Amino acid sequence: MYEFVIFTHITAAATWIGGSMLLFVLGLTLRDKEAQKIVYFYIGPLYGYFETVVLIILLLTGGYMYVVNGFHDNPEKFTYELGYYMHIKIALVALITIATVVHMFVSLKSNGRDKTLKEKILARGSSLLIFFLNFVILWLAIQIRDYL
Repeated sequence: MYEFVIFTHITAAATWIGGSMLLFVLGLTLRDKEAQKIVYFYIGPLYGYFETVVLIILLLTGGYMYVVNGFHDNPEKFTYELGYYMHIKIALVALITIATVVHMFVSLKSNGRDKTLKEKILARGSSLLIFFLNFVILWLAIQIRDYL
């Protein structure tokens, strides 16, 4: 069972990061603003709902592994580095979850129309934060896996 959960978690993480990278690169490279609006009009909501499901899978499988590995029970049995990495990862996962909620709320609310300046700042800022946090969380996951 545990191997299946790890497989599911890694697959969901790859899906999450890959989709994030694709949309981020599209935003940077698609210079034609009309084409960008059309692409995001159709892909944005679809990916938003898809990423919600993937995020729920990541949170559930991550929570399962947290419990199975005994973090909830006896955090003293882990080394200082492992506990440190795990707590940082949990904090960043909480931050990326909040950034995702903000990004989805703003993007879905403004889909199909021009964003206000505040919406642009929130949407682009949260997108940028999600993009970079993905790699930090991935690095932390590798460090944690090395200890387990």
